[in-house]
Amino acid sequence: MNQSCWLSLLVALFVSATTSVSLAAAPTPANPGFESDGTGVARPTGWVTRGSVGASFTEFGGHTGALRLSHWSAGDYSVDTEQTVTDLRRDWYTLRAWVKRSPGQNDSSIVLDCGTGVARAFSPVAPASEWLQIVVSAKVKRGSCTIRLHTTASGGEWANFDDIELIPGRVELSVLGADVSSLAKSESLGGKYFDEESKHQCRKRSALDILSEHGLTDVRLRVWVNPADGHHDIPELAKMARRADEAGLGVLVDLQYSDTWADPSHQTKPAAWAGYSVDQLEKAVFSHTLAACTAIRKVGVTPHIVQLGNELNAGMLWPDGHTYDPPNWDNLSRFLTAGYNAVKRCSPTTKVMLHLANGGDNGLYRWWFDNVTSRNVPFDVIGASYYPYWHGSLGALQYNLNDIAARYGKPVIVVETAYPFTLGFNDPFPNLIGLENQLVSGYPASPLGQAASVRDVLSIVRAVPDGRGLGVFYWDATWTAVAGNGWDPTDPTSGNNWENQALFDFQSNALPALDQFLP
Repeated sequence: MNQSCWLSLLVALFVSATTSVSLAAAPTPANPGFESDGTGVARPTGWVTRGSVGASFTEFGGHTGALRLSHWSAGDYSVDTEQTVTDLRRDWYTLRAWVKRSPGQNDSSIVLDCGTGVARAFSPVAPASEWLQIVVSAKVKRGSCTIRLHTTASGGEWANFDDIELIPGRVELSVLGADVSSLAKSESLGGKYFDEESKHQCRKRSALDILSEHGLTDVRLRVWVNPADGHHDIPELAKMARRADEAGLGVLVDLQYSDTWADPSHQTKPAAWAGYSVDQLEKAVFSHTLAACTAIRKVGVTPHIVQLGNELNAGMLWPDGHTYDPPNWDNLSRFLTAGYNAVKRCSPTTKVMLHLANGGDNGLYRWWFDNVTSRNVPFDVIGASYYPYWHGSLGALQYNLNDIAARYGKPVIVVETAYPFTLGFNDPFPNLIGLENQLVSGYPASPLGQAASVRDVLSIVRAVPDGRGLGVFYWDATWTAVAGNGWDPTDPTSGNNWENQALFDFQSNALPALDQFLP
């Protein structure tokens, strides 16, 4: 056999060997769907139960199969159903599980202990008919991991588990952010911010430093074209971007293509663009987008993401870019493509995001993105607003995010979310969420209720398959009640309808919800 043949054979053997290693099946949990036994079994095959053993049992009503594991007791209880998986590589593994739980005093969770510290994901609250998938990752130290399904709960509270998977790899969020668009105006009017240490010293701190130290990676800054109050414009964007960079934070630019608030009910053209033709609007979008991106590049900052428009359910630059009244999809596609081209000319590595509200409405997202993709509108990321008191259950959010990430092949971000830490108010203006009947079951209007809401939205995004869940931004985290910093940029006497949903309390102290962003 000549030398070239020997080389070919060696290459073939090497490829075969490496392929067999890479394709070798990873060890899997025993009885992952609890189908090996009948109902009422406290210790299912392959699992061990510790603590309140009588509170753990199999029963009908599984996620995909007939059976599930349930935790329940008439009295207070604490129970773990667990198993150890061995013969694992010293690498990262991810535990995935489908869960449900009751909304009361109940800390149901999945736990992965691989010898390098306990990793935990809590079961979120959703309607009893909805299963949610949650994930948690840990690094193997000595070849094994213990999977633990845990519940500590008051009597009468319940938890369900099913379809347990342990798969190689790590799942983590790369973007942990907060919208701080109100911050510059707040500070100019005397707004102050404190963390646990500085509040005892009566010493204010930079809100950006506080956010960074709590694990946040990015801030979001909205931009209006010609705002009445002189805030939220391109010069302020550049200043805030530089400050964010100095605090170790990346920047998401939220271009709203209006002089004021833009959302599903408001998409008013900038006054200076009011008489423009469609061709002129297309050029204006390009020029404004390029100017905003260039302004922050000039101060040494490269934006991580630029968002073209805000909550574009009904389009932008009405009526020319409306999606239904009348439908002007071709115009809207031209505007969005112009914005994309401007971003890439300014900063080729910056990602471009398209953003809708109503994060639990899968029909809306399919309708909207089918229309823009059929017109070849380029984009990199899908953004969703999800306010749990308006936009449906966490199950609806999970279904939508998983579907659109797969359907369009794009990563997803919940780019706006929030929840109240109180139903009280700190100025005379009524709050958007100020009544008990507006709250979501299982999430009280308290510091811990707000923290749980943030934690569980993070958990839903983290579980998007194939690593397509990028992260979460909390909306206007720093919009505390400061006189003059109200909702109406044309009226300095207008109040703030958001101060009970900020991430700083009425004394401007950082709230526990910020801790949910820590690693």
